[in-house]
Amino acid sequence: MTPNHLVCVACLLFAFSPVSSAASGEKDARPRIIATTDGEVDDRCSMVRFLLYANEWDIEGIIHSSSKYHWVGHHWDGTEWIKRDVDLYASSYEYLRQHAPGFPTPQSLKDAIFVGNIDSVGEMEKVTPGSERIVRVLLDDKPGPVYLQAWGGTNTIARALKTIQEQHPDEMARVSQKAILFIILDQDPTFRKYIQPNWPDLQALVSHQFGAIAYDWDRHIPDEYHAYFQGPWMRKHILSDHGPLCARYEAHTKKHGRFVKDDFRSEGDSPAFMYEIRNGLGSLAHPSYGGWGGRFRPEPKAQNVWKDAQDDHDRDKPIWRWAKDFQNDWAARADWCVESYDSANHNPTVVVNGVPGREIVRLTAEVGSTVALSASDSADPDGDLLTYHWWHYAGPSNYDKQVVIEGADTIDAQFSVPIDSEDTEHHIILTVRDDGSPPLSAYRRLIVRAAGR
Repeated sequence: MTPNHLVCVACLLFAFSPVSSAASGEKDARPRIIATTDGEVDDRCSMVRFLLYANEWDIEGIIHSSSKYHWVGHHWDGTEWIKRDVDLYASSYEYLRQHAPGFPTPQSLKDAIFVGNIDSVGEMEKVTPGSERIVRVLLDDKPGPVYLQAWGGTNTIARALKTIQEQHPDEMARVSQKAILFIILDQDPTFRKYIQPNWPDLQALVSHQFGAIAYDWDRHIPDEYHAYFQGPWMRKHILSDHGPLCARYEAHTKKHGRFVKDDFRSEGDSPAFMYEIRNGLGSLAHPSYGGWGGRFRPEPKAQNVWKDAQDDHDRDKPIWRWAKDFQNDWAARADWCVESYDSANHNPTVVVNGVPGREIVRLTAEVGSTVALSASDSADPDGDLLTYHWWHYAGPSNYDKQVVIEGADTIDAQFSVPIDSEDTEHHIILTVRDDGSPPLSAYRRLIVRAAGR
């Protein structure tokens, strides 16, 4: 193969095994999820966004739990607020289901709500309806993985795992491959004291990058993105005239320090489910790949525990780099609550070199060869005009030099596989944006493994 030979992406797909069989969420199927929440104000804000994306997952449980900040009798919002939110979701359900398949009925969501371990910080001795629900899901015969989200503490999850350890020890290996934890901070001691030492093969992602959209978001993201979190944008796209669920969102109600009325408040828990939105970035295939919910690297001296990775030496960038897109996407979902299909905007569909779907496109190409990239079959369901941007995502790539993409802002592009990159992987992201209102994006990830001649 000569250096000028063009490599067809569709012709050179190759098999790849992720770091853990449980880590592979690459197939275009709805992830199974269980969310546990302590009901803090940012959990309640996250729940609004969560319900607007409820069609993206098979929701197996929404479980009240506790944390070091919230438990029964201490800053506690009770165990009825999720049901109330689902009632508000019900008011927009008939609109939402016009826009995308898979939105669960309000009753099925209510059937998934359980009360877990809420009595105190880290309480995991009591078997609760919430912990029993997790046990049933982890022991069922449906394929995994099952993503266990800890918006608060991990104690209800820990109680479920302890029940399996005590009553079904022969299932521990299977459950370790089936369950994946996404932990927003260590909000009680049960992960480090019980889960990590007793379940060393169970994959856990521990996020601190959530700060990019938490209480101090303005100190974590660049100024150019602030407009998408400030009062004028929030009023226009979320808080006003978008139905009762969006109106329920607890933005700032008055001037509070550097924040003003209607500014975005906090959604520190949203990365736990944003990580599992199938938008073409393929973040579920491997923790190091990155997506709306962040990007991760192995925690030193730990087995199968992943911590925040940096993009360009910035811990928060793996989330904020997508902020404009995920805020506009949320705004479109809010429109879906009150508008017909023909009146709202919807994401483009991305096709790379004739390969449809949202799965990662993988190929092997010789060093020195030129890889041809084409998005010519991509389309927009609303007939909007599309723009294209191909870029090299250096963070998850293991080649530390610049990779130049020719025609990066055109529908057809190409890049030369660097001569000195043998046995490395190059992550190429295609971002396709429409010119609708709000403008929406869709992505596709290509991973090019460089082979020797």
